[in-house]
Amino acid sequence: MSVYIDSITFLWAIIVLVLYSNLIVKGISWLSSIGLAITATYLIAQSGWTTAFLLGDIWGRDFSNYIWFIFNTLVFALLTILWKKVK
Repeated sequence: MSVYIDSITFLWAIIVLVLYSNLIVKGISWLSSIGLAITATYLIAQSGWTTAFLLGDIWGRDFSNYIWFIFNTLVFALLTILWKKVK
């Protein structure tokens, strides 16, 4: 069931990837670059983990968990930067 639920955020991320790509083409900003990096990392982590899960590949699942760690780090770095800008 979770594979079906994950497909919703996966499709959403594809749309966001296109939106950030358009923003970068129009003019590079730090937010667009970070957004694109975070979205691309999410897509790699999610597709890798789901594929490894469906195939029963333990090494692929573990490797995807490292990519998830990178994704989580990028998200919380962005949230910290935005929090400091507001403060």
